[in-house]
Amino acid sequence: MNIVSNCQLCQEHSLHVMEVPNGTETTKTMQCINCGYASSDSFVGDKDTNKSYKSLNDDMKKWSKDTENRIWIPSMITLPTGMLFPIDIDNLVNHIVEMKWAFAKMEKISKDDQKNYPVEGQEEKFYEKRYNTDDPVIYDTFLEALGDINESAKKVSVEPISSLKLPKLKKIDG
Repeated sequence: MNIVSNCQLCQEHSLHVMEVPNGTETTKTMQCINCGYASSDSFVGDKDTNKSYKSLNDDMKKWSKDTENRIWIPSMITLPTGMLFPIDIDNLVNHIVEMKWAFAKMEKISKDDQKNYPVEGQEEKFYEKRYNTDDPVIYDTFLEALGDINESAKKVSVEPISSLKLPKLKKIDG
């Protein structure tokens, strides 16, 4: 079952609630496409007692939010074209560190550089592509980032059908 509802964090009608069968039970996951925060059944409770929260890295803990007995964490999305993730940015005007959203494009690794990216456990095998996290595109909002990713995906999508060369059909009387 998929439902769109109001997000408990940003109040926008953009929270996608999915119930996924998990053996004999169902697991509920929630993803807001406006603010970028997500939660699931494993994040019910508070930060002091929740096992899933305790297993997060320090940045995810710092960025997490809790409301109504549920912990919310910022989303990380990996796509064939790149990766969208939260990042700390120094705001030099306000002298604070803010969480923003970064998109690291997927890039080919030159043959010469591939030796610097070995595939773990596979001798003489090297990655041919990587996410360029050294030079990400920074966005103020998750929704803005999703919009740009969507527009980029449209540009590289399948060719228009009019460009296909189909054989001419011959009518057979019968």
